[in-house]
Amino acid sequence: MTPPPVILPDLLLPARPDRSIVTRVVLLNLGVLFMLLGVVGWLVPVVTGLPFYAVGIVLLGISSRRVRGWINRMERRMSEGKRVKLRRLLARIPWKRLRGCFDLGPFGDPPTLLG
Repeated sequence: MTPPPVILPDLLLPARPDRSIVTRVVLLNLGVLFMLLGVVGWLVPVVTGLPFYAVGIVLLGISSRRVRGWINRMERRMSEGKRVKLRRLLARIPWKRLRGCFDLGPFGDPPTLLG
């Protein structure tokens, strides 16, 4: 008998309503900076650019509703097994404030509205 499927929420939580425009601009600039570092990592074969891309996309998702919606739509298109593996990987992030940006469902701490 197969176990019942796990209902997973969206990966990125909704934005905090009290986030100031200055905070959003700083997060947006950091996201663009990390995306540029990802391109540099792609051009220079010493360091891979994938971690920089991942951090850049998450920062852009935290600062922009449009990017957050895109990330959540793309994550919903993944298979259930990959979504579960992604949440288990994100649950291992040691910094609780960053981990609080994600809704890990049954695989992590209860969600907060930090994202």
